Amino acid sequence: MLYSPVMSSKGAHPHTNALVPPVEKLYDGTSSVEQFVAFGEGFVHELLVPRARLHPTDVFLDLGCGNGSVARALTGFLGPDGRYEGLDINRESVEWLQAHYQGHPTYRFSHANVYNKMYNASGPVTAAEYRLPYLDSTFSIALLKSVFTHMHPRDVRHYLKELSRVLRPGGRAVITYFLLNDESRRYVAAGLDQVKMPCDWDDPLCKVANLEVPEAATAHDEARIRQYTGEAGLAVAEIVFGNWCGRPSLLGLQDMMLLIKA
Repeated sequence: MLYSPVMSSKGAHPHTNALVPPVEKLYDGTSSVEQFVAFGEGFVHELLVPRARLHPTDVFLDLGCGNGSVARALTGFLGPDGRYEGLDINRESVEWLQAHYQGHPTYRFSHANVYNKMYNASGPVTAAEYRLPYLDSTFSIALLKSVFTHMHPRDVRHYLKELSRVLRPGGRAVITYFLLNDESRRYVAAGLDQVKMPCDWDDPLCKVANLEVPEAATAHDEARIRQYTGEAGLAVAEIVFGNWCGRPSLLGLQDMMLLIKA
């Protein structure tokens, strides 16, 4: 779980329950209806609204939308002037979302046919070659939850540049990572890490759980990520560390960066 949600599905509006996929289709960090609902509602109301200043009129990019947990929660938050775009490399998930959001005309889901050995091994292009299918300065806010935790550094670098391109000036982005810094490395060295990533992926600044499928879990050097972020014209406004390495954290598993486009 990305973080520890306190929201629950109790009292959820009936129309949003139709937007919960069958349990057998859940794959992006949740394994029950209750977790799915709590995850999306908690992410919106505990992270996006208070930290990223999400507003009902925002044009929202959910890059790596997965099963649509955040999309479902946003149907109760975004107003008629807001808009949602979801993009994911899992074709089956995108097709399910397209079929079930037909009653939400301001919501659109697209398939990114990008290679990822873990999630889309037949993809014809690499992430480093992929151009996001949106015009420049389209979005006021973007979310990338557990996306860069499955990507090579060169792909992350390219995606940050593409993210900056499609964000408006002053736009915000929330991105989650496993970040390697002095503190997290000390916890890992002590054997306290919950997510074991002992292998170098091309260099010691990128660690993975499994070299046969390195995209399964990927940790990035914080200093290098900050460098890539600055190169893309994005500024780090806030960083909150998770407990993946064994440190105490109220956020939960992954680290979170809030970025602002200049």
